[in-house]
Amino acid sequence: MSAGVGIERVATLDPAMLAHCDFSFDPQRSVYPFDSAFAVPRSGRMIAVARIGGRVSGYIACLADGESADVRRVEIDRPHRDQGLGRRLLDEARDWAYSVGLQALRLETLADNPAAGRFFERYGFTPIGQGDVLHWRMPLPV
Repeated sequence: MSAGVGIERVATLDPAMLAHCDFSFDPQRSVYPFDSAFAVPRSGRMIAVARIGGRVSGYIACLADGESADVRRVEIDRPHRDQGLGRRLLDEARDWAYSVGLQALRLETLADNPAAGRFFERYGFTPIGQGDVLHWRMPLPV
């Protein structure tokens, strides 16, 4: 991974921080829309950004939900994929979830995004169920 990479927890996201990013997974589709809920502080949530040279190149947003952390978004700017940013952001989410006493991480992916599924499986998530939306779960150490 290149020098100048940092992971930082933030209370909110500002759309301007992400305006230069391309989070699409399919070049034929439009860019993933910004979720305005991330612009408002919320308890029980963790947002972390990955910066390369000071510029945001990805983010993760998680929400404590019962005994698990629901990973709502993991987004990496297309030119910065395959550099370990997703793994580092998931590490941050795992550390946060563990520190607040949660027992697992869980998330969803679209079935038509197989690259995401392969990434989450390599990280340690197990798929639960099938369909257009895939559900994934990874227990945390006790």
